[in-house]
Amino acid sequence: MILCVFLAYAAGAGAGFVMLERGSREQWRNEAAMNAQTVSSVMRGIYTALAVENDPSGQVVGVISDLPIGDETSILTTGFDPVDVLSLASAQTKHAVWLFKPDAEGKGFVSTADSEGGAAGLPVVFAGEGAPTPQKASFFVGSAVVGGEEYMVSVLPVKGLSGELHGLLVSSIGRTADLLKTRDELVRQSLFVLVAVLAVMTGLVAFLMRRLFRPVPVLIQALTRIANNDTGVVTPFQGRDDEIGRLADAIETLREAVVEREHLREAREATLQFEYMAHHDHLTGLPNRARLNKALDKAMEALSMGQQANFLMLDLDRFKQVNDTHGHAIGDALLVAVSGRLSLLLGPDDIAVRLGGDEFAVLQKVSQDAEKEARRLATRIVEALCTPFAIENLELQIGASVGIASAPVHGQTAHALLTRSDMALYASKRGGRSAYAFYSDDLLDESGRGFAVGA
Repeated sequence: MILCVFLAYAAGAGAGFVMLERGSREQWRNEAAMNAQTVSSVMRGIYTALAVENDPSGQVVGVISDLPIGDETSILTTGFDPVDVLSLASAQTKHAVWLFKPDAEGKGFVSTADSEGGAAGLPVVFAGEGAPTPQKASFFVGSAVVGGEEYMVSVLPVKGLSGELHGLLVSSIGRTADLLKTRDELVRQSLFVLVAVLAVMTGLVAFLMRRLFRPVPVLIQALTRIANNDTGVVTPFQGRDDEIGRLADAIETLREAVVEREHLREAREATLQFEYMAHHDHLTGLPNRARLNKALDKAMEALSMGQQANFLMLDLDRFKQVNDTHGHAIGDALLVAVSGRLSLLLGPDDIAVRLGGDEFAVLQKVSQDAEKEARRLATRIVEALCTPFAIENLELQIGASVGIASAPVHGQTAHALLTRSDMALYASKRGGRSAYAFYSDDLLDESGRGFAVGA
């Protein structure tokens, strides 16, 4: 009878350990995937021209950039050394982050920078199903050997707009040996508890067999569910005046603590999401009017320190025709594509917003010559948006009219810039569309508003 109890108990404990092992692996994969989200967010905060690719669940699975990141051009553009950027990402994830590029032979990858400032040129070897190669790279979670050390990592491919592979953004959750050591320590502690309980059962088999045969495996399953973040089942056997009751109470306390922690995490995420939604357009992801108003207020405050700014108001030409002909779904997809092109044209301190409908705006920080910089940006915007868009096997031809007002030349308040850039936009459309116009007090239209038109 004792042997039967022992075998049954051992079977339950073994099942618990298997579940714990699987739960640990799944937890590592989830943590690695979350690190990829965090690192991509940090990179987008620095390299504003970056875009990301998401799977249907919202997981970031790739980074899109028209230029390689981490090279000399990106350093000049952003002012950030790639080591500093990776270190910032590492500070968020608490683990190492690397940037790799294909090697000269095209057979593997070598490091270009890492969060710890190590020497470049370190080779990396990935292991696991779907491991990236220079010929084919996609989102990957698995093991990687870097500098002779094995890590559990997530890999985000960095691709160009045409799909060419620039490199890999790799973030770790720690050395594999450390992760296994932590898991093994948890197993040893669990095993110690189980052996101790089994010893007590052996000494008091007549009384404890009836009391422990059923509860222990159930409580092990409760612990395993908690380890896998399944906290929807209340712990059984609470309130018993024995060791099982106290163990059940302790597990329930743990479960409630995990539930509370999850609620706090969800509340924080909801707060961040609400804040994001309050300041961003839900369709394009660009900042909205609320965000623009704050940015304009800061720009007006900076005028007292000699910092100039340009405000460009955009209106898409022929967008209504596309919407009426092909439907709102195609129109929405076109607005998203316009936002993507517009974002790629901005400087690191510029901000593009969607005002509503087919109206957009750009607040440009002036470096030296306000008019010259505004002309250059407006020209690039008009050229970019006049280039045909490929949307769902359709080639769509639109354009953009741009009105420009500069601070402090054309106004020293947000209201003045908005009003006068709108006047200039009106003049641009009157001048033939797909062009830009500067506000001017010298040229008045029939309603008394002033413009200077250029293209």
